[in-house]
Amino acid sequence: MSSANPILPVRPRRGWSPFLLGLLLAIGISVPVAVPAAVPERSSPPPPTGPDPPPVPPLWMPVAGAVVRGFDTRAGPFGPGHRGIDIAAPVGELVRSPTAGRVTFAGPVAGANWVSLLAAPGVLVTVGPLGDPVTTAAEVRSRAPVGRVGPGHALPTVGRAVPGRDGATLHLSVRVDGVYVDPLAYLIDRPRPRLAPLSAPGGLRGG
Repeated sequence: MSSANPILPVRPRRGWSPFLLGLLLAIGISVPVAVPAAVPERSSPPPPTGPDPPPVPPLWMPVAGAVVRGFDTRAGPFGPGHRGIDIAAPVGELVRSPTAGRVTFAGPVAGANWVSLLAAPGVLVTVGPLGDPVTTAAEVRSRAPVGRVGPGHALPTVGRAVPGRDGATLHLSVRVDGVYVDPLAYLIDRPRPRLAPLSAPGGLRGG
């Protein structure tokens, strides 16, 4: 008596044709299919950011006067604009260093004398025009004399003239890593604006 051969389960092998796999599935034989392992999602690192700009030390007003022209760089680094502030002061008035630092330049530029101080790494403070500027490569303390107000930087003619002035101004600029910034943001003794008293309650008199 011969025994029937048992039906062995069919195991999928590599290289099977699509027809054979379809036939096995049609007659009810399951064919395990290898599923690739899920690849964990990796988030890309944030783009590198540049180093923070060097801190600007607190600055003092180099002369006691009104700020008559503000900072303006709307035209870019090489176009027209005003890369600092102008402070009204008479010719010959003593100019004091806005901060402690090393004098990196003291000499004429376009016919006027200027002084530049290295106040911190990457921070350059410049004042001018000056008469009798301090010598080059000198270390100066904050509020130490660096020269006197020189001619050549006229007071703006728009509006009413500043009483007791002769039309001169002193220019103050600050550069951080070669980029001009507004000095007003770092001045600690700039005069604050004051409200003028009204001549009548509720507003000015009609004329």
